[in-house]
Amino acid sequence: MKKLNFGIISYAHPHALRFASTIAGGRQTKLVAISGDGSNSDVARAEAKKYGAKFYRNYEALLRDENVEAVYIAIETYRHREIAVRAAEEGKHILLEKPIALNLRDADEVIRAAKRAGVKLMLPFNPRFTEPLVKAKEMIDSGEIGPIEYIQTISENVKPPIFLQGLDMGWFLDARKSGGGGFMDTAPHGVDSLLWLTGDLPRKVYADIGAKIYGFPVDDIGTAVLEFRKGVLAVLTAGWGNPKGYSYGIEIKYYLVGREGFLDVRTAYPDFTVYQDRAEKIYWDRPDVRGIVSSFTRAVLKDEKVPITGEDAKKNLAIILAAYESSRKGKTVRPRL
Repeated sequence: MKKLNFGIISYAHPHALRFASTIAGGRQTKLVAISGDGSNSDVARAEAKKYGAKFYRNYEALLRDENVEAVYIAIETYRHREIAVRAAEEGKHILLEKPIALNLRDADEVIRAAKRAGVKLMLPFNPRFTEPLVKAKEMIDSGEIGPIEYIQTISENVKPPIFLQGLDMGWFLDARKSGGGGFMDTAPHGVDSLLWLTGDLPRKVYADIGAKIYGFPVDDIGTAVLEFRKGVLAVLTAGWGNPKGYSYGIEIKYYLVGREGFLDVRTAYPDFTVYQDRAEKIYWDRPDVRGIVSSFTRAVLKDEKVPITGEDAKKNLAIILAAYESSRKGKTVRPRL
């Protein structure tokens, strides 16, 4: 069976840990190289040893490795454009952590670079790969609950990444590197799922985003109201809303109202709770990361279109940026779609 050889560039983003284990354990994927760029270089080195992958101090050396066919880029956001463009120039297929870039100009540059090089470019928006939302999408598309009128969602309320033990996540608190705080970190997942579930784009966005809980120098949570072109109204809350001692590491909830019924998705992941000295929520399956890696790998090996394109990611970023603009100005904003 043909396998796709992956390299991972940086462990700055905590998702690198889960992607590494998924790639290393996949039937059609092999983790062959890891670079230590950005934060957590020591973790990257340890992971390379754990998985028997080559360790490179910097991404340029990894990109020169002819054995590497595709890269998962988990560097700090402000370096996405730089590294994704170089990966494309070296002919590597690209799975790029969200958001695609800090601004739309850089997003365009990443998209153009991938097209020029003829390589696949995909962004990993997790919710659409969870089983409850896949089922919800099927039911909506088949008309089981009639036309959708209203969606209310909590999109990835999580603990702040700086609470993660053993990892340096300080860059998330520097807007010059991250582009924003909790809303920028988690809302892209919800925005993608709303675009996917509705098959539509918002024409107006109104948002309130701020440092409301922890006193961070960046926002920790936000809520956006999206008015879609075909009439659907969606309310999206996202951010770092869960305290350190909260048993839920991540919360994703959807309330989808149609003219002939509604869908109530209480959790996107199969889970159970252990109650002892403290409560702990345990997720026994995370098909989202597996689905992302599998779909990207299949697209590369079979030369198919990836399910989430660079253009999709640019629209996503445009909506997030519109939400921030709306919050700053205190008025409704039209996304630059």
